[in-house]
Amino acid sequence: MEEGSVLTSNVPDVRIEDFHRFVSPDVRVEDFQVYRTEVVRKSGKMREWTESLASTVVFVLIFTTFIAQATQVPTPSMVPTIMVGDHFFLDKIAFPGNFPTALQNWLPRRQINRGDIIAFRPPPSANMTTPFVKRVIGIPGDKIEVKSRDVFVNDVLSDEPYKIHVSQAGSLSGCEYCGPLTVPEDKFFVMGDNRDNSNDSRFWGFVDRNSIIGKPLFVYWSFDSLAPYESGERSWASIAADYLSVAQHFFTRTRWFRFGTMVR
Repeated sequence: MEEGSVLTSNVPDVRIEDFHRFVSPDVRVEDFQVYRTEVVRKSGKMREWTESLASTVVFVLIFTTFIAQATQVPTPSMVPTIMVGDHFFLDKIAFPGNFPTALQNWLPRRQINRGDIIAFRPPPSANMTTPFVKRVIGIPGDKIEVKSRDVFVNDVLSDEPYKIHVSQAGSLSGCEYCGPLTVPEDKFFVMGDNRDNSNDSRFWGFVDRNSIIGKPLFVYWSFDSLAPYESGERSWASIAADYLSVAQHFFTRTRWFRFGTMVR
């Protein structure tokens, strides 16, 4: 070995006392815990279908009773604003007429203005059960007078660009002249835009505020059925014939230009 060289070794310098004995854990089989997963029982298809149907029915009833409802006017009393066969949504929010009588005085009420179109339950003197849709001409406190087809509100001639007349003057006895009369509190004087074909306040008086159930919003579908309006109870055969007519002529008689028309 040359002078100045260093002796090296690949053997680690580890002492025997530095070693630690490995002791295997004393674990017995019975010490293990058994976890059991419970099987979740699946409800039957009929029950799931019934629950889904019930919740849907409840939602639809609440929505159509208090929020909005699809409806239509079967008569030409509001032509040209609302055509026969127009289907539109009725805004029913905050109209006490949709609630039981005991709750009506405690509920908020929407403001009704002249010119508004409203839907309401007709008064008993109208001898009708189907809700009416008319335009408000006079509000509480207004003086109303009709002279030769012109409407005066508080002695001022009303500007009514929406109204039409289809009959000759003098053909409707008792309708061209009425008043003067004052609209009582919580009452409204209403008329149809088609003045010669409208059963309205000129014949059966005022509309009570609590009978108002909503305001029309917009037309979502319009169908020209060409069939005359049938008042009163309808037979199943008549109803089935209407549905058959819609199925046969849906594309040809649908008034596509009316889609989305605002009712005002």
